[in-house]
Amino acid sequence: MTTTENVTWTEAKIKGLVRPNILNLTPYSSARSEFKGRADVLLDANESPFDTGVNRYPEPLSTDIREALAGIKNVHPDRIFLGNGSDEIVDQVTRVFCIPGRDAVVALPPTFGMYKVAAGINDVEFRAVTLKPDFTIPVDELKASWDAAAKILWLCSPNNPSGNLMEAAVVEDLIRSFPGIVVLDEAYIDFIPEESFLPRLDEFPNLIITQTLSKGWGMAGVRLGAAYASEFIITMLRAIKMPYNINVLTKNAALEALAQPEVMEARVDLLKRERRRLERELGQLSTVDYIFPSVTNFLLVRFTDSDKVYNHLLSEGIVVRNQSYQPNASNCLRITAGTPEENDQLIAALRTLG
Repeated sequence: MTTTENVTWTEAKIKGLVRPNILNLTPYSSARSEFKGRADVLLDANESPFDTGVNRYPEPLSTDIREALAGIKNVHPDRIFLGNGSDEIVDQVTRVFCIPGRDAVVALPPTFGMYKVAAGINDVEFRAVTLKPDFTIPVDELKASWDAAAKILWLCSPNNPSGNLMEAAVVEDLIRSFPGIVVLDEAYIDFIPEESFLPRLDEFPNLIITQTLSKGWGMAGVRLGAAYASEFIITMLRAIKMPYNINVLTKNAALEALAQPEVMEARVDLLKRERRRLERELGQLSTVDYIFPSVTNFLLVRFTDSDKVYNHLLSEGIVVRNQSYQPNASNCLRITAGTPEENDQLIAALRTLG
């Protein structure tokens, strides 16, 4: 493994990573965000006064959601930023730290595609260092890709689409040695919560951890993602966010779900059992070449002819994700664990192919 000196972080050094125009930006401020106390008459925002349930703008900082998450995650609310899905957070982080046309981000494909999309939108160089064939991190090659222009390192663990958890010691080494911001995408951490880096957030001033309500919490339709980081980094993310990025309907649905974590945990347990069942059943099929180990709610499966299988499933009304275009994923389909009934349909359809 390449030896890279660990970085000693100060607040001044973190500030030095932020785009100067963002660092000096005066954020948008509404009258309601400036007001402290109770107001019974709201005549500041040109809203309709008639109660439709959604006639008022939402509270700008979504304090109630952050407090609910803080209680569950044991993180102070001031260290939580909420986004309109993790996609918004990926874009916000890129915009806070990367100067268009000059800076770069580094990622490890095959992985979540929005890292590259956000770089392209913001005119930021995207450096791809391909994971090894077993989807572990090629540490020496990754560290060789770093220079002064590399502002963000995207790490996805558990990784999408491979489903594997990155080795904790390797992740820690990369966080300590990368000379910029490390974003650890834990979108699937609800399926293996004991491996989250969130309890160690204080150790790493340059770390941003992202999570979501879309997977284990079953709330993909409300579009709510969360970033956990130092108060300074959270302040920078808030500075550039749209004024009311989390809507009232999302807030209400999220608070209802977060009040019942036992429901999420029961569903996660069921999906893990179903994933293991799919692994057993698919492993008996002659059309399956290899099933990659997974700790998530999905499997990456290498077939002898993925296009044939993919088209057959479509003809049966079953949609999976073709990953064959991804590096080291030739002939691979990503299959999500559904309900037991949905998984029965999948297995039956695949058995007709052998």
